Amino acid sequence: MTSTADTPNKKAFIDSARRYMRKDVISEVPDIAPYDKHLYVKMLNVREMTDFFQRCSEFESGYDDGLNGVREKALMIVDREGKPMFYPDDREDLEFLADLPSKVLAAVQDHFFLINGDAGLKKQSQDAKNS
Repeated sequence: MTSTADTPNKKAFIDSARRYMRKDVISEVPDIAPYDKHLYVKMLNVREMTDFFQRCSEFESGYDDGLNGVREKALMIVDREGKPMFYPDDREDLEFLADLPSKVLAAVQDHFFLINGDAGLKKQSQDAKNS
């Protein structure tokens, strides 16, 4: 078996990837007037995405109150600095989010998976070039 520990290709990839890994990519959820400029989602790294899906799985096995979809959205929403705004274990947060128009939480979910997919990588690449 060949070790790739010190290959030039590995070093080049790591050096290139670190440039993109330096900053969080925080993106405003668009098209949710009058809630614009308040809700953001963050591009997650592999560890964060694994934690996200693990928490969602815990919701399915731990709650039977019909609010698991709202709990998932609570995990997705951050402020413009990337800090969580709502907590899936806080009943008051869940009640607030559950009372929002469904379009708002649908837009959050769509944008979360958009930013954590190909569009997010393109945005990260553009942001790195501009900084």
